Amino acid sequence: MNRVFERVCLLLAPLALLSATPALAAAPAIPEVTESPAPTTWLAQAGTIETVLLFETESMAVRVYRSGSSLFMNLYNKATDVVDLRAAPTQLVPSTRDQTVYKAGGEAERFARINVLNETELEIIAANGSVVLKEPGFNTVVGVSSGSTDFRGNNFAPGTPAIVLSAEAARLRSAPRLGSTILGTAPRRAVVEVIDRGGNPNDGFIWYQVIYEGTTGWVRGDLLQPT
Repeated sequence: MNRVFERVCLLLAPLALLSATPALAAAPAIPEVTESPAPTTWLAQAGTIETVLLFETESMAVRVYRSGSSLFMNLYNKATDVVDLRAAPTQLVPSTRDQTVYKAGGEAERFARINVLNETELEIIAANGSVVLKEPGFNTVVGVSSGSTDFRGNNFAPGTPAIVLSAEAARLRSAPRLGSTILGTAPRRAVVEVIDRGGNPNDGFIWYQVIYEGTTGWVRGDLLQPT
């Protein structure tokens, strides 16, 4: 699973900051992005962006992110290794008080849901109203607002360089959680470029996606301080 999430996280990183990541049952087809992908940047976006919601399902990886004041959605098909949806305009739709729902339209409607228990779900509904896909999510990462937060770790906006505070080298991980693959390290007092921020509901920490000497990975928020 670490390998899958490593690839997903690399695919979701901003293009401007990267240089170097069971099939669905028979159902009404939805359009796929078929252009030849560039290595490790298939879901990349330009400019400053920030993750709002990121999770996996059995067959997909889902990312809702904010660019300026607008929301967008990306869907990565783990079975085919193809981006099914890229930078689709997304809206926050009315829902119950204990659930947040993001909707991306088109020939098929995609719904990314998260409830107050941080349980997630992806549902895809074809134009004829039939359900193409409905799967629960896991490995959830949620957006973190600037200012006061219940997540532990220093809280600052992406786009800000940061200094490594750890007594030893900070480990750049493939996913925003302990136990994920270590991709590289950044020594104490090194300055890293911060490109994304998310909160892990399972461990309670803010995590930052950073770049250090060409390696992109996630570092826990208590190990970084903005310059």
